[in-house]
Amino acid sequence: MARKRKVRIDRIIILVLSGVLILGLIGFGVYQGISYLSKKMSEDQSQGQIDNVPAPVDTVKGTKITLLDYDVFISESENLGFNFIIATLQFDSEEPVSFDLGNLQTSEKIYLNNVSKYIDTLNEKSYKIDKFNIVNSVVSEQNSYVCNIFIPYTTDSYSLRLLNSSDASMIEFDLNKNTNDISTLKFETDQQIEIGNTNVTVSSCSVSTMMLHNGMEYQVPATMNVYTFNINVNSIEGNVMITDARFVRASSDEVITCMDETYESVKVSNCLGKKLEVGENGALFFETFAQSDGPDYSGSLMLMFSNSNDWVKVPTVLE
Repeated sequence: MARKRKVRIDRIIILVLSGVLILGLIGFGVYQGISYLSKKMSEDQSQGQIDNVPAPVDTVKGTKITLLDYDVFISESENLGFNFIIATLQFDSEEPVSFDLGNLQTSEKIYLNNVSKYIDTLNEKSYKIDKFNIVNSVVSEQNSYVCNIFIPYTTDSYSLRLLNSSDASMIEFDLNKNTNDISTLKFETDQQIEIGNTNVTVSSCSVSTMMLHNGMEYQVPATMNVYTFNINVNSIEGNVMITDARFVRASSDEVITCMDETYESVKVSNCLGKKLEVGENGALFFETFAQSDGPDYSGSLMLMFSNSNDWVKVPTVLE
């Protein structure tokens, strides 16, 4: 009897151990299955996140830039604080050319989409670079585009590098070659007008970009040019004024009437209809539609003084 009871107990122990083992195996299998599914879900989610990240858009990918020619302009007679290069570049692409000049920077960290302040300084000081047809955007319907780019610099080194961040390419300029004195771009009428003891010099024709109308500042639209002729009074006899002024364009005989006294630039006041005073210089302004090939300064400035009945003709030529 005791032996039978012992056998029964052994069977129960075996059954319990077998059950524990089976439950353990089932648990391990469930754990493995959960781990696998969790890992798979994590991988899928991770892969999904990678697939959903938008690819970088590179609008200038594959655009090749080639230097065709360049001129270095150095300021020896006047301290502008910078010199500059006019570079002729060719842009080639498998698609219509569209290149952001912000991708080009000099070794002095000057980005070529941010050079307007240098060009404005040149215009204010009557240095004419319009004839170079400088562009500020490189966009063409063709796969190849040639244009002139303005590159300012301040280095005293013999070379300047232009870096293209879109493909890490580089163009290097030898600043000792193709050098020109900036004075060759200076445009000054410098015509002296004498009526009795009145002596006036007309000089420094330029294009004004910021104007005032009745004291309110405004930007001259890109479709227009405002020619500015500075008037320097050397000597005066009596109460003398410029009562009228016209600009006659040489290329077309177009007559442009002087802007009235309500207009002036942010740099200099309008001297039309005002008593001329020695040492108090002013300017005359002429608004005209912008020319596709740049401003055309060549022509004649016609002035009428209050102490004369005749028009005074002042020839102006852009050298």
